[in-house]
Amino acid sequence: MIEQEVKKYLDKGGFLSDAIEGFECRPQQIAMAEAVGRVFDSEHHLIIEAGTGTGKSLAYLIPAILWAVKHNKKVVVSTHTKTLQEQLLYHDIPLIHEKLKIPFRYALCLGNENYLSLRRLKRASQAGLFTMVEEDEQMAAIFDWVNETPTGTKGNLPFEPLPSVWEDVGRQKDLCLGKNCETHNTCFYFKEKKRWFGAHLLIVNHHLFFANVASSGAVLPRFDAVIFDEAQNIEESATSFLGLKISNSYLYYFLDRLYHSRTRKGLLSRIKHDYVLHLRNQVGVVRKAVETFFTRIVEEYGKKDRVLRIYKPVSIENAIYFPMKELYESLKNFEGMVQSEEDRIEITAAANRCMEFNNSIPAFLNQDLDGYVYWLEINEKKKFSRVVLQGVPINAAEELQEQVFSKIGRVVLTSATLTTHKSFDFIRERIGFDAQEQSILGSPFDYPNQALLYVSADLPEPSETMEKYASAMAKRCGELVEISEGRTFILFTSYALMDQVYDRLQHLSSKFSFLKQGEIPTGQMIQRFKKTSSVIFGTNSFWQGVDIPGDALKSVIITKLPFDVPSEPLTEARIEDLRRRSIDPFSHYQIPRAIIQMRQGFGRLIRKQSDTGVVSILDSRIARRGYGKQFLDSLPACEVVEDLMQVKNFFLKLKKEV
Repeated sequence: MIEQEVKKYLDKGGFLSDAIEGFECRPQQIAMAEAVGRVFDSEHHLIIEAGTGTGKSLAYLIPAILWAVKHNKKVVVSTHTKTLQEQLLYHDIPLIHEKLKIPFRYALCLGNENYLSLRRLKRASQAGLFTMVEEDEQMAAIFDWVNETPTGTKGNLPFEPLPSVWEDVGRQKDLCLGKNCETHNTCFYFKEKKRWFGAHLLIVNHHLFFANVASSGAVLPRFDAVIFDEAQNIEESATSFLGLKISNSYLYYFLDRLYHSRTRKGLLSRIKHDYVLHLRNQVGVVRKAVETFFTRIVEEYGKKDRVLRIYKPVSIENAIYFPMKELYESLKNFEGMVQSEEDRIEITAAANRCMEFNNSIPAFLNQDLDGYVYWLEINEKKKFSRVVLQGVPINAAEELQEQVFSKIGRVVLTSATLTTHKSFDFIRERIGFDAQEQSILGSPFDYPNQALLYVSADLPEPSETMEKYASAMAKRCGELVEISEGRTFILFTSYALMDQVYDRLQHLSSKFSFLKQGEIPTGQMIQRFKKTSSVIFGTNSFWQGVDIPGDALKSVIITKLPFDVPSEPLTEARIEDLRRRSIDPFSHYQIPRAIIQMRQGFGRLIRKQSDTGVVSILDSRIARRGYGKQFLDSLPACEVVEDLMQVKNFFLKLKKEV
C-alpha cells in the first residue's frame, strides 16, 4: 500500500534522512503523504491545506511517483506559478531521483508556442521579414543560441524576444508539417513530446491543463491522476481559458503578418502567384473594415481609457464579417493553387483564423453564450485606441465538475491557503469539487517567536482622497522600511497606489535599492533583491509564488486588504449571480477571496524555521470594521501590535540575537 510505504521515506531514520544531511522529519509532511497515498490506493478525491513549511511538494511527489512506477501510470502535477514549477523541476524531483534512486521518468510540459521551430527559423532568415534593427539583432542571437540550447524553449533564451520575432520563429500548432517537415527528427517540440509519453510524472501549469481540457485531451498524453498545487487559482485559470477575447491590435497584427502594404512584407509577399494580388487587396479591405468597426466601438462607448461592462447585445453593425468571410473563402481557394507545402499550411492556418474571428466577434456582439459576462476595454495609444472585447463564464463550477473532476478518478487539491474560517466550503463551492477526504495541516513554524504582526489603526481608510490616503501610506511605509533597513516587500492591490507611494518615497532611494514591478523582469528583481538591501514594490504576482528565505526579506507590508474591485465586470457579475441565489456576496464571496489573498501575502515572510520578521497591515479597516477580525483570525497565531515602537523593539531584539 502506498499509504504505508511513504513513511519509509519521510519518517525518522527513513530513506530521506539517510540520504540528506540535516533532513527534518515533519509529522505534518508524513500525514499529508499518507493522505495522498490513500488517494492512489483507493481512487478518490482529496482536498488538503498544508501550512507553509510542511514540505508539501515532497509529500505529494513521493506517493505519486511510487504509485506511477508501481502501476506504470501517469500523474499530472499542475501548478500556477513558474516559481513552483522551477522548484519541482530543479530541486524536489531531482532530489527524489538522485538521492532515493527511484527509477522514474518525468517531463516539463509547455505549450507548443514556447518552442522554437527550426523550419520557421530557417524560413524567416531567408525571407528577410524584419524591418527593425533590434529584430535583426535578436534573430542573429537566436541563430547562435539554437546550437547551444538543450530545449529550444523561449524561456531558455538569455533575453525576452520581441513578439514579432517569436511569431516568425516559434512553433505554431496550425503551421506544423508533422512528419513531413524536414526538421521533424530534430524538432525540439516533438523530442520533448516523446518524453511526455514515456514519463511517469508530467509537470504542467494550470493554463496548459485547461488548454488540454478545452481540446478534449489533445494537448497532453492520457493520464491517470492529477495533483493541483496552488489550487486556489483554479477558478480564475479555468475562467480565463474558457472565455473569448478579441482585440483590434491582434487583428491588425494578424493582417500585417499576411501582408503589410507599407513595408510590403508578410506571407503574401513571399508567395509568387498571380492570385496573390487579389489576396493582398482583400487584406486591405479587411483592414479598413476592422478600422471602421473599432472606430465605431470607440465612438459609441467613449475614447478615454476605460473598462465597461456590456449588459445587452451590441447594436453596432459587424463591418468585419463579410470582408473577413470573403478573405477566408479566397484563402481556401488559394490552397489548391500553392505548390509549396510549407506555404499551403500557412495559408490554411490563416484561413482558419479568419473563421475564428468571424465566430468570436458575433458571439460577443450578440452575447450568444449563456452564463457569460461581457465587457470591453479601451486604452488610448499614440497611433490608435486599443480595444479589447471579452466574455467569460460567470461560474465555472459546473464545467469543472463535468469536464475534470468527474472524469478523473484520483484528484488532489492542495495549497497553503485553501480555507476560510477553517473550512473548505468556499473553494469547493466555487469550483464544484466533491472531495471524499479533506484535511487541514498546520505549519511547523513557530510563528509566535518568528513573526510579529503590526496593524495600523490610525491611517486614513481607502475611501479618503487619493492625495490624503497615498501620502499617509507612503509616510508609514517609509518609517517601516527604515526600521527594517530595507529588506522589504510592499504589496499593493493597484498600480495607481503603487506608483503614488513609490514616487513619494524617492528620498529613501539613496539608502535602499528600489525595485518596482514592471520596470524590469521579475526574475531579475528577485536576484537584485537578494544581493542588496532592497525594497520591492509589487502588485498581484508578488502576493504569491515568490520565495525568498533568509535575511534578505525581513518585512512584508500589506497596504490594503485585497478585496476585488466590486465594479470590475466579472466580480460584479459574480456578485449579481449570488444575490439572485439569495446568497450574501460580501460574506460568502468577497471576504473569503480577500482572506485567501491576504494569507498568501502573509506567507511571503516566513519560508523556513530560521526566518524572522514583521508583517504590517496598513489598512485601518482591519481594526475598525467588524469583518477585520475574520482576517486576523485567518492568519497564523503571532503577537499583534499597533505601536510602531514595538516594531522597532522587535528588530532591535533580532539584532541582539545575531
